[in-house]
Amino acid sequence: MTFWALLILILLLAALVAYLGDRVAKWAGKRHYRLFGLRPRQTATLVAVLAGVGIALLSYLGFLLVFREAREVILEAQAIRAERDQLRRERQVLLEAKTAMEAEASRTLAELNVLREERKDLSRALEQANQVRKRLEEEAKALASQVQALGRERATLEAERQVLARLLVERNQELAWKTAELAEKSEELKALEKRLATLQEAVKRAEAERARFAEERKRLQEDVLRALSRLEETRRERQVLAQEVEALKASLARAREELLKTEERVRNLLVQAEVLQGERGQLAQSLVRLSQGLYLGEVRLLAEEGRETLARVAERRALLQGFRGVELLDAPQGPGLAVLEGAGYQEGRLLVRVRLYPERKAFAAGEVLAARTFRLSTPARDQEALEALGEAVRKRLLEAGFPPEYATFPSPEELARGLGLLQGKRGVVRVGVVASKDLWTTERPLLSFRLLGGPPGPEVPVPTR
Repeated sequence: MTFWALLILILLLAALVAYLGDRVAKWAGKRHYRLFGLRPRQTATLVAVLAGVGIALLSYLGFLLVFREAREVILEAQAIRAERDQLRRERQVLLEAKTAMEAEASRTLAELNVLREERKDLSRALEQANQVRKRLEEEAKALASQVQALGRERATLEAERQVLARLLVERNQELAWKTAELAEKSEELKALEKRLATLQEAVKRAEAERARFAEERKRLQEDVLRALSRLEETRRERQVLAQEVEALKASLARAREELLKTEERVRNLLVQAEVLQGERGQLAQSLVRLSQGLYLGEVRLLAEEGRETLARVAERRALLQGFRGVELLDAPQGPGLAVLEGAGYQEGRLLVRVRLYPERKAFAAGEVLAARTFRLSTPARDQEALEALGEAVRKRLLEAGFPPEYATFPSPEELARGLGLLQGKRGVVRVGVVASKDLWTTERPLLSFRLLGGPPGPEVPVPTR
């Protein structure tokens, strides 16, 4: 129901009450009724008053039955106020949560930088592990080649030992045959003692040959001793080589164990790197969500200022928030008020969207932005009326081109001042919101509640004196 319809209804109701009260009073006066020992005129006045009260009560009940919204507002006023207080508390909780989320975003950015450093360290450790693995594989190949060379040398020494053994057997057989021949010649020498004189030369040759055979036998024995010593030395070298082979096998086993441990550590590092990559993706998503709608404040632009000024201010404020830098999605030209807000997150840089409100004079000093006439009641009802008036003012400010951050009338202090104006007043009052000075779209509006005089029409503030 509008204000004029409600006013007309109240006027009609008052006229009806007056008319019916007058008719009932005349009717009671003509009948000369007496109630409670009163005179007829006093009785008629009492009947008129009671009739007016009854008619007003019936009208009020009819008003409640017809207008459902008014009935709900009156009957559910306490619940509405409780809901309003709950919404205010929830708003405060959400503001605190926003502050906590901004702090969490800063801490998350710091942790992300630490994780990046750890990732670099892990990458360097992985490269070192790969180098160690390659070096160990090369050492294993070299050891395998050395083992093969030692095996070939061992086979060569074994073949030489067999040749020496066969040569020793042949020399022993030849020595035995020559010893038998020497025995036969000795027997012939004994048998031919008579022919000693004739055979002295043969004996000397035989003795010379015997001496030569002895020398050869001695030489053969020396060769055998040298072959035995060489064989013993070969055995010792074989043992040393076997020990070296065992040591090389043990070293190879240790190298394989270290290689397995290194591979296991590398796999763990890869798993950690994958986990860190997943956490990085989650952090990036969290940063994208947090950066959407992030408020970075306002910038007052002059006539020739634009992208450079906006980029410098946005860069400084983004660095304070923990970001690496900014990227402007748009850069309008002044003069005006530019509002910076986050629009996303990409590669460590905050995407910034700019809302420009051109500079112009919206309202003159003393101009009434909104007004409302209402009957004074309880402080809670008066406060609701002032808040409704503030909502109308906010709509006017938004329509005039003010940023939403500036359209925040009334503040708790202004609301308290408005309630202070209504103290001591009774009946119907007309309250308006007046501009205390010229209002420009690039400045925070300075507004205040004022009592307006006269009927609805040209809004004129009530003089203070």
